[in-house]
Amino acid sequence: QDLGRAVHWYTKAAEQGQVNAQFKLGLCYAHGEGVAQDSGRAVHWFTKAAEQGEKSAQEKLGDCYANGRGVSQDGGKAVYWSTKAAEQGMMRAQCNLAVRYAHGEGVAQD
Repeated sequence: QDLGRAVHWYTKAAEQGQVNAQFKLGLCYAHGEGVAQDSGRAVHWFTKAAEQGEKSAQEKLGDCYANGRGVSQDGGKAVYWSTKAAEQGMMRAQCNLAVRYAHGEGVAQD
């Protein structure tokens, strides 16, 4: 196992727009696997993948905005990205979204 080499190849593919590599690279930065932990870089790569419709990246990006990891906390953006993921069947995003609506976090309480 060589996470540093994995990051090297993920980066090459991610820079060429490969969505799975963008998501995996975001995870590497989020968890400090093969690179120094960097929430801002994680958000950068999650955003690239999320904008291409990658539901796991959308869910992670929603979490980042909800908790202020790598970005300023923003309930509206958390709901936006969580909704994108939930609409694609991501159960965790669906649960997180339900909690947001129940507590009025980023949305009017409903």
